Amino acid sequence: MTQPAELDLRRERAAHNQSLFREVNEGIGELVSNAAYLEFACECTDDTCTETVPLTHEEYEHIRSDSNSFFVIAGHEIAEIEEIVESTDRYVVVAKLGRGAAVAERLDPRRRP
Repeated sequence: MTQPAELDLRRERAAHNQSLFREVNEGIGELVSNAAYLEFACECTDDTCTETVPLTHEEYEHIRSDSNSFFVIAGHEIAEIEEIVESTDRYVVVAKLGRGAAVAERLDPRRRP
C-alpha cells in the first residue's frame, strides 16, 4: 500500500472514532441545564481517552455548527490527520483533513435525514 493511501485510511479511521465521541456528546448536549459549563468527552482519536472538556452551551453549539469540527484537549491533536482551526485555554478545535473530512460530514448526526 502506498503512503498516501495509508494516510487516507488513517484519516478515515480517525474520523470514525471521533464521530463516535461526537454521538456521545450530542446526548450530553441534550441534557443542558443551567450549569455554566458541561463536561463533554474529549473527541480525540484515542478511543481509550477518558478526559473531559468543559464547554458552555454556546461553545458547544458553535463547534457543532461545522460537521468537520471536533474539540480535543490541547496535545491530543494529530497533525497528519487534522488541523487546529481554533484554540482556547481549555481546548482546541480540529478539522479533519483529506478523506477524514468527508467521513466527518457523512457521520454528523445533525446532518442525517
